[in-house]
Amino acid sequence: MVMPAAPAEAASAPSDAIDALLDAITAIKSQQKQLEQQLEPLLDALGEAMATGQLDPSFSHNDWAFAHSTGRLSYEFPPAVQQIEQQLKAAKDASIQQGSATEKRGKPFWTIRPPKTQPLPF
Repeated sequence: MVMPAAPAEAASAPSDAIDALLDAITAIKSQQKQLEQQLEPLLDALGEAMATGQLDPSFSHNDWAFAHSTGRLSYEFPPAVQQIEQQLKAAKDASIQQGSATEKRGKPFWTIRPPKTQPLPF
């Protein structure tokens, strides 16, 4: 005869699994941040090579596709519009249409994709 687990034991098993999941996620995210810090100066150098004409804004290397983006377009609105933004989204659209919103771009970035997998021969 199998006895049901005590409530404390039953509660700790799922909790242990969640703790392990969270530990794995935070470890990977930490590694990701370290890799991003290492990658940033390399992408800056890539941008400089493009700016000097050594690279096109879009190219392939070892089957990886590289495409430079000038950054996301966004708008900086007058303070009065910012105050009513949450209450009246239409005020942003009116400001853009009237030309009172100032156009600005985000930080330039690269899109990098891994090589496409080859179809398996049958």
